[in-house]
Amino acid sequence: MATGGKTELGIDLDELRLLVGMSYRELARRTGCARSTLHDALTGRRFPRLDTVLAIAQACGGDTARWRLRWVAACKRSHAPRSEATMSLQATKPS
Repeated sequence: MATGGKTELGIDLDELRLLVGMSYRELARRTGCARSTLHDALTGRRFPRLDTVLAIAQACGGDTARWRLRWVAACKRSHAPRSEATMSLQATKPS
């Protein structure tokens, strides 16, 4: 079971998807992500990568800046391995 901000982030992303009435199939088509990846992210089964969160938010008309901040906050609250969170955070820093 996911802990901390992982589950909340996924549930909130899934609520966004449902608000716009988008199926997993359509979301996969619009994001280029596999349906299994989306399902794992939106159910909190796995902590999503930032690019996945932003792709979902954009496809659903969400504010990507807000979702980026939520993802960073969830990383800080979660018990994800430090190396995974650090690498993901470093990838988001502008060059």
